[in-house]
Amino acid sequence: MIALREEFAGNYSRSRVIRELSADTLRDARRIFAEYKLRGIMLSDSFDDDVWQISDEKKTTKLMSFNVRRQTILPWIDCCIEEYRTCIKVYIAFLLGKLTAYTLQDIARELLRLSTMDAACAAVSEEYPAHIAEFLQLLPGGSAERDWVIERLSERKAEDWRSNDKRRQRILADFKSYLRFNDILADFWKSADTKEKLFYFPLYFWWNLTAILPLRVTELLLTPRNCLDDHGGRCSVTVRRSKLKGGGQKIAYRINEDYEMHRYEITDGLGRALRGYLDATKNMAQTQLNTLFLVEPHSKYLSDRAVSRNHRYYSYQDLCTCMQSFYENVIVPSGIEISAIKLGDTRHLAMVNLIISGGSPVICRELAGHADIDISSHYYTNISNLIECVTVERLRKHRGGADSTVTGNPNKYFLSKPAESWRVADGFCGSGHFQNNSISDCLKAVGAGGRIGECAVCPHYWPDAQGLRFVVSEAAAKSAVDADSRYLMQAVELVRKGLGYPEDITAALLRLQHSGNRYAMSIQERFDNG
Repeated sequence: MIALREEFAGNYSRSRVIRELSADTLRDARRIFAEYKLRGIMLSDSFDDDVWQISDEKKTTKLMSFNVRRQTILPWIDCCIEEYRTCIKVYIAFLLGKLTAYTLQDIARELLRLSTMDAACAAVSEEYPAHIAEFLQLLPGGSAERDWVIERLSERKAEDWRSNDKRRQRILADFKSYLRFNDILADFWKSADTKEKLFYFPLYFWWNLTAILPLRVTELLLTPRNCLDDHGGRCSVTVRRSKLKGGGQKIAYRINEDYEMHRYEITDGLGRALRGYLDATKNMAQTQLNTLFLVEPHSKYLSDRAVSRNHRYYSYQDLCTCMQSFYENVIVPSGIEISAIKLGDTRHLAMVNLIISGGSPVICRELAGHADIDISSHYYTNISNLIECVTVERLRKHRGGADSTVTGNPNKYFLSKPAESWRVADGFCGSGHFQNNSISDCLKAVGAGGRIGECAVCPHYWPDAQGLRFVVSEAAAKSAVDADSRYLMQAVELVRKGLGYPEDITAALLRLQHSGNRYAMSIQERFDNG
């Protein structure tokens, strides 16, 4: 069975459950097909066509041929070829507006394959078990074997739901690779010629924008051509953000309806690079969707041939090709080892950076487009790893590029206050920020109870009661970061449920920043004392 959502004049909607193929069900499917054809989304002439094509403006997708390439259907399915073919069309029609064109294509392909599977293979299908179960329930007739397959697939659906969060978590490369990729790209950009800069600009822009702003790759690729605003001494860029993630909205398959414009301030350096790209490509063939990145410099760099003017837009595959070329022609010759970096990784890195730098998790949720903060929880699990890699890489570059630990000055600890310090209650403060009337270091000193500005835990504080300053072990400091990350997630969840206060989130963020600073200091101790 499948839920059919009906909308009435845009004022209200209702859902009803479709349990099996019937004359009414077929009529509803034909009506849906006609509506999408009228809007120019469904490109096929008739519901009865063997091949359906759908356009979401970015691409025209063929939803497979609905011809079942068998003279008979396997007995366990228990229906005729024509009924099976019609049911696939009905099922796909009911999914219009719920799933992307690419997903519809995959489901249609899997349902066609289903007709060639025996019951045992169908019951353990790895692709779309929930949809296969719904489809089998829609078919007329029935058999004990079909019911057994539906039952097994339904159990799989429940198991997948329980493990859904773990399956959605992105597996990242090691953070050291991201830091070194950044250095290689920055060095390359300084010496690249005009042709190279035009070809690699989408990669350069992707890295420098999405590492601080958690955009999906498709959102980046749909950036409008007239995106730059550099008036008033500040640069900002307009990008498209999806309205569909997690909010239950119906997919319109139209860019202006599925995306909305957002403007963000960017650095002057990135703004200058963007202006240079726009000026250098202003006389080149524009894309049909009038997007920022053009296909002409990409194609000419790869083949040095004339480029047709009918490209819809610079696609995901084009950006993948650009990344592959950068690895082969820039990274590999450099001799620097870097793990494979995926285009979607930067969005995760941007989220972690926002959290470490004090960005509100509510803001993080909005920027990431998540309707539920629980979905973002796995972003917090990599914070201690990122702190470690950033600290080690900074020290490595500062001390000559060696990966090994460097021995420093063993006279690290003071038995008396340092020369540059200022009197505070019951001791002295060595913070230059404090001397300049700034409380930035004080905000990082958060006690166990969440109290801000607690001198006893501040690394810049020397108490009047003299004694050795003990340094927290690196393992303990890492554990504190992980614990504070979990504490922050709990605070966010309580506020989301109306059981906590926004101030609790602020205190938790400051607590995490403090433990992060202590962890970075403990890593530096290891480098200094070898």
